[in-house]
Amino acid sequence: MLYFGSMLVEAVYQYRTLLGKCDLGLGLDWDEMEQVSSIETEFAPSEDDRRKHGRKFRREMTKLEAIVRGDQINDRVEVIEMGPGGLVCRKAPFIARGEQIEIVIEDGDRSFRFRCRGVWLKDDGDDYKIGLAFIGMPVCLHKVQVSAHQIDMIDKIAAAA
Repeated sequence: MLYFGSMLVEAVYQYRTLLGKCDLGLGLDWDEMEQVSSIETEFAPSEDDRRKHGRKFRREMTKLEAIVRGDQINDRVEVIEMGPGGLVCRKAPFIARGEQIEIVIEDGDRSFRFRCRGVWLKDDGDDYKIGLAFIGMPVCLHKVQVSAHQIDMIDKIAAAA
């Protein structure tokens, strides 16, 4: 199956959530076990990837806007690869190996939040290209608007960025 943008984020979110449920000792029902197995099969790496990089999962190419948040970090990045094990970002700030950060990916009325650990860092012009491994259980926030939004200074600042 070929994943695009929000489908990819949803599949990774679902997989990480089910793994988190197992880590908490809650167990999975039969349908959830089938879902985990299906996602693992769909993201199985090639023999070459497994041998060269030791990857458990293949990453899909994508182009998503995200925000990296951490200790004194709050920057927009471009997610260029994503899989159940982690992701690769361009236009990223310096993130040290082992440093924990949060990736926020907005998708319509949902906000996906993934905890990650810095794995590798490469120079990418003025910024960096970074590899991040997922850790823990993700969170999905649903945004609800109670009243009509009035454009304010914050919106103008975000639009200028």
